[in-house]
Amino acid sequence: MSTGSVTDDDNPVWVSLTLAVVLATTLYRILVVVSSPLPLFFDEAQYWAWAQDLAFGYYSKPPMIAWAIAGTTALCGDGEGCVRLSAPLFHGGTSMVVFFLAKALYDGRTGFWAAVSFALLPGVSLSGMIVSTDVYLLFFWAAALLAIVRAEATDRWAWWGLFGAALGLGLMSKYAMVFFLVGFTVDSLWRRQDNPLWRRQKFWRAIGLALVIYFPNLMWNWSNGFPSYLHTGENININGNLINPVKAIEFLASQFGVFGPILLTCYLGLVGMLLFRRTNGNVLTDRQRQLFAYSLPILSLITFEAFLTRAHANWAATAYVAASVLVAAELLKRNRTNWLKGSLALHVLAAIVLYNFDLIARTFDVPITPGLDPARRMRGWDHAGNWASDLQREMPGVKLLFDDRKVMSALTYYVRPHPFDAVMWNPTGKRNNHFEMVTDIRGFEGDDFLYVIRHDWPERAGSSFKESKLVATFRARAYSGDVLELRAYRLSDFGGYQ
Repeated sequence: MSTGSVTDDDNPVWVSLTLAVVLATTLYRILVVVSSPLPLFFDEAQYWAWAQDLAFGYYSKPPMIAWAIAGTTALCGDGEGCVRLSAPLFHGGTSMVVFFLAKALYDGRTGFWAAVSFALLPGVSLSGMIVSTDVYLLFFWAAALLAIVRAEATDRWAWWGLFGAALGLGLMSKYAMVFFLVGFTVDSLWRRQDNPLWRRQKFWRAIGLALVIYFPNLMWNWSNGFPSYLHTGENININGNLINPVKAIEFLASQFGVFGPILLTCYLGLVGMLLFRRTNGNVLTDRQRQLFAYSLPILSLITFEAFLTRAHANWAATAYVAASVLVAAELLKRNRTNWLKGSLALHVLAAIVLYNFDLIARTFDVPITPGLDPARRMRGWDHAGNWASDLQREMPGVKLLFDDRKVMSALTYYVRPHPFDAVMWNPTGKRNNHFEMVTDIRGFEGDDFLYVIRHDWPERAGSSFKESKLVATFRARAYSGDVLELRAYRLSDFGGYQ
């Protein structure tokens, strides 16, 4: 940190300027999510369903996302914008934490460029349109990193407490928070500290606080057969062919879209210098090593996972908290401010196109194929909900039945009134998703159902009902040409699984 008199780089105006840019960005994103015509993605609809029954855990995720949705929908209702509201709010908060992190390590000027760069990352712009667990993970990751930096410098209980709380709440957001400890381990081994953090009593008390905060989710998993842990293990999917260089290349290519082409190129250039243990002829500084420790191992581990099996583009998102600070600091040190400005201009343009995709496509008559439509999996579900609502009104007392988590998630949200008594067809009894865990058609022998599916009538289900009849078919064609098709069957007198 800087000491002595206030310089231009330490001028308090940087705080105000950063806050103004982040606030403007956040307000614009709120306007986008509130006014967006896009229906909820089926995962978003499922998270909303979780929020109707608050718990300390759910089938595939810890509970933070359900808690956040419950909070925002309690304020403004169950509309799509309110379901998604916490996304731009938390991203705005994360950007300000990045500012204070960079300011603690460098100065206010670096804090401004790091925070604004992070706020406008393409991955953050996309994530700000939808509600996902990454939103909360990134916030608590950044808070934990800021806290550990300040705790090392001051050894104050307040910072240690913030570190423990952020670590625990991060685990309650997404299990990928455990990778923070990977960064901490690399940092501890790489930097030769006179008084290593892991030897300090306050560090272990902070870890204890994190475990206390996380403990309810552990108990929920224990009492439910550890579904979240098993699902996370299935996502890793280490089986079959364990050499997939194409997948690794695809993952790395996707990171240019997440972090931005200019910023990622700069970061990889710094990695290249790291391999030679030199930057501008000098050994890496402690600050550079610390920021590398909390970014490069994450990016490397996820790339290796992609090489072994697969990895989604967002899985390395936490690496870009520290990377944003590192790249901003190094570009400023080399008087490459224009690179930062160019990156921001490119990212703003990308965000404008993303947030106005439909309007731009229609205005300029741009042909869009389903493969190029970023919202293809969201389209049509609101209309499908109206269709299913009309069918159910024609059949009072008939429960909805599904055999697909995605269909059940979307229609639980879009059917009115919400069919919270809907059940899942699950003759094997296996629990492969949330609805198979919490619903069961067993016990409803003799009842009639409206079976909504994406495929033709499964003959194997015929013997379980006295009569089955196709009553309606739904088809919705998007501007891109993608088609959502559903079929509804009236099933009479359930006789149990046969």
